[in-house]
Formats: sequence, structure tokens, C-alpha cells
Amino acid sequence: MKDLKQKLLNVGFDIISEQGFAGVGVMTIINAAGATKGSFYHHFKSKDDFGRILLDDYFEEHLASLTQFLTNTAITRQERVHAYFENWCSTKVTEDFQIKCLVVKLSGEISGTSNDMQKSLNSGAEKIISCMSAFFEQGIVDGDFSLENSYETSRAIYSLWLGSTLLCALQKDRSILDNAMKETKRLTQ
Repeated sequence: MKDLKQKLLNVGFDIISEQGFAGVGVMTIINAAGATKGSFYHHFKSKDDFGRILLDDYFEEHLASLTQFLTNTAITRQERVHAYFENWCSTKVTEDFQIKCLVVKLSGEISGTSNDMQKSLNSGAEKIISCMSAFFEQGIVDGDFSLENSYETSRAIYSLWLGSTLLCALQKDRSILDNAMKETKRLTQ
């Protein structure tokens, strides 16, 4: 049963990454996963509940990836940040400029609402920012960074990458991500 739930989430991620959340019906996800309506509603109370769980799952994986990069002690702290965002460049926007970052894809659709998906989106983003902030704070203590405010720097960098990802896809121009990397390097000297 757990495998089916994860299959629905994986298939849903792929479809929603292409079409957005509002434009996708539950039956599209169910049919693509080879599932039944009953099995979908066994795992999810509603489409919004599916969206909330999808976001939670996405942020869990995103945070694990971020943590893996930031804890790689074989390279400097600055190199860890750069490696993470190099990975971002290759995984969050496809070669044909399709957005694979669920945060970027769904922010415009659900931001400003009071539903559980917006809460999950905000909570997940806050976890990413807080993880980066703790990393920068330790780097400040160890003399690797000279940042005034690790939290605000983390929020600025995360915002930079979310916006740059959107603009890169919109304008079909990867140099936007290159510029985001230059700014990230400047901020984390």
C-alpha cells in the first residue's frame, strides 16, 4: 500500500511539474499511476490533501539533499554552497526549460491562500532557510563567513534562486542561473 501511495506522489509530481496543480484532475494522476479512485482516496482525503502531502514529501527530499551538500566536509563551506546550487541548476530546470522545482511551480497558484498547501509551502521554505541559516551561523563562528545576519542572508539566497529559476524558464535563458550563482558567491565570500 505504501508503494502505491509513493507511486501516486511520484506520478503526481511529474504531472503537476508540467501542468500545475489547478489544471490537473485527480483522475489524471490516478490513471497515470495505474491506480483506482478508491486507492487514491484511501491515501488522501482530497486533492488538496494530496497536494499538501506532495509538498511535504518534496521538501523532505529537498532538505535531505541540501543537508547532504552542506555536510560534505571534504570541501570548504563556500564550495558546499556552490555545489548545492550547481546541482540546483541541473535538477530544477530541464534542458527544455521545464520547471522541476515544486516550490517555484506552485507558489503563484497557492500563495496567499489560507489552505493547508500554502501552510506546507511556507513551512517547507522556512525549513530550507533555517537549515541554510544554521549552516552559515556555524560558518560565522568558525571564521568561514563574515555575514551580518545568517537568517536574512539565507532567505535572500533562497529567494534569489526561486525567482531566478522562474525567470530562467520564462525567458529560456540559463545565464539567469549563472548570474544567481555569481550573486550567491558574492554573498557567501
